[in-house]
Amino acid sequence: MANILDYVFWRGDLDFKRCEFNEVDALILSTLGYSRFYDLLSPEFKRKNFMTLHDAEALFSSSADFVERSQICSPLSREVVGLLQTAAHSERYGSLLVGAHVDVLDTVQAEQFSATTFISDAGWSFISFRGTDDTIVGWKEDFEMGVKDVVPSQRDALEYLENAAKNLKGILYVGGHSKGGNLAIYAASHLSYDAKKRIGAVFNNDGPGFKKDFFVSGAYRTIRDRVHSFVPELSVVGMLFDHDERFTTVASDGKGIMQHDPFSWSVGPECFEELPETCAQSKFLGATINGWFNELTMEQKAQFVETVFGILAQSDATTNTELTENWWNSVTKMVKAAASLDSKTREAVKKTVQLLIKSARNNAPERKK
Repeated sequence: MANILDYVFWRGDLDFKRCEFNEVDALILSTLGYSRFYDLLSPEFKRKNFMTLHDAEALFSSSADFVERSQICSPLSREVVGLLQTAAHSERYGSLLVGAHVDVLDTVQAEQFSATTFISDAGWSFISFRGTDDTIVGWKEDFEMGVKDVVPSQRDALEYLENAAKNLKGILYVGGHSKGGNLAIYAASHLSYDAKKRIGAVFNNDGPGFKKDFFVSGAYRTIRDRVHSFVPELSVVGMLFDHDERFTTVASDGKGIMQHDPFSWSVGPECFEELPETCAQSKFLGATINGWFNELTMEQKAQFVETVFGILAQSDATTNTELTENWWNSVTKMVKAAASLDSKTREAVKKTVQLLIKSARNNAPERKK
């Protein structure tokens, strides 16, 4: 199957005036949002502080801390750096202006947030919200999206998009992969009326859902017709919590939950390779996870999130990859801590910790023997 790297080779010599912006471009810019541009790009929206992607990549690749900067705290590390370097040297993406890069990791507020803006001379800008990285803080915030009306990263995403609308001209495209897709929908939905009229499209690439009442809100209805959601055939993250049933299923050559990886998605010259629907396993997992989660009261859900991630914090691991190295100790602590909970919450805690650990183990890079 051809993927987004192949697409850059196919379309890399065509600028956006000759070949218009499409859903594959949106996934590429969403994925480039994982790039660690901290201290290289200004967080301000002033045009003078933006630089071409070509120049940004040169700074990135020549930085003194390149090795550390390339560890993107995600299973996507190597692929994202390769995509950045390939795209930056193409005519299609290399001349894009990139800037307004912010990167927040707050363990106290349980927030993991990052955003980057790309500006095209074709008359549009793309606001890319980063997805969940490998940090346990990031995963905690993902689960809080199913409990709270608003989480810190959603609040910051809205503020970021408002600033983008005030400082940028032309059409605004908004998107992200994983949690970034959720942030894109939330921010676009709650944008001020005048700014919202400039939204060309919102791209949600396998992002988790929201609380049930979000989709019947007036805020979401005003943007619904511009939201484009994509999930792989076996989607787990994109099926978490409540979500709009309108989505496109994309073919993937990934194994199991690794279909969440955007580099596993199959693309053509101008669009994704679509499938009629998600697979039976995806539907089963979504129904099962959401089934036992929705049976909890709001108080139990809040207790569930705090207990799960309180247990994970005791492992002294800050990332899911580190968690795999001490996973049995984490399970032992989980069983002990869950003993005092009511039966429904206890069962949800056990299942979720087991799911997180299994996910981390399956996604961890293979060690050299």
